Amino acid sequence: MIKGNEIFEDIYEAEWKSSRTIILTIVKDENMADDICEDVFIKIYEMGERLITADREKVHALIVMMSCNKAIDYLRKSSVKREVCIMDDGNSFDVPDGRYDPERVILHMEECEYRKLILQKLRRKSPENYDILMKVKFMGMTPASVAEEYGISRNNVNNRILRTKRWIEEEFRNVYDS
Repeated sequence: MIKGNEIFEDIYEAEWKSSRTIILTIVKDENMADDICEDVFIKIYEMGERLITADREKVHALIVMMSCNKAIDYLRKSSVKREVCIMDDGNSFDVPDGRYDPERVILHMEECEYRKLILQKLRRKSPENYDILMKVKFMGMTPASVAEEYGISRNNVNNRILRTKRWIEEEFRNVYDS
C-alpha cells in the first residue's frame, strides 16, 4: 500500500516510461502523452492505501490498463481538436470496435520496430532503390519524375520498386519465420 511518497516515487520511476510509451503509441502526440501519463500517475497517487504495492506485476498491469484507457478516452473526446500530419509509414494503430488489447499494442510496436530495421537495412544495402521507393510510394512523386531525376527509364523505376518490395517481403518472412 502507498503509505509514503517513497513507494509512489519507486512506482513512478519504474513505470512512467512504459506508461508514456503506450500512451504515445495511441495518441501520437508527445506533449499530450506527457499530460495523459501525468494524469495516470495522479490517479495512482490518489488511490493511496487502496493500492496494494506488494505485487509489482499487478501494479504494472493496472498502470498499463489505466494508460490505455486514459489515452483512448482522450481520442474519444469530441471537444478535442487536433490536426495530425503524418506520412503513412505503418506506425498508425487503430483500436477496432473501441476495444483495446495491450498485447496487440506491444506486438504492433515490435512490428513497427522490425519495419524500421528492415528499411535501415535496405538503405545500407541499396540506397538508390531505397530512395526511389520512398519518393514514389511515400512522397507521392510520379515514376516518370523519379526516372527523369535518376536518368533511367520509367519502366526501370517500376522494376526497381517491384524488386525492392519483393526484397522487403522476403526480409519480413525471414523475421517472422525465425
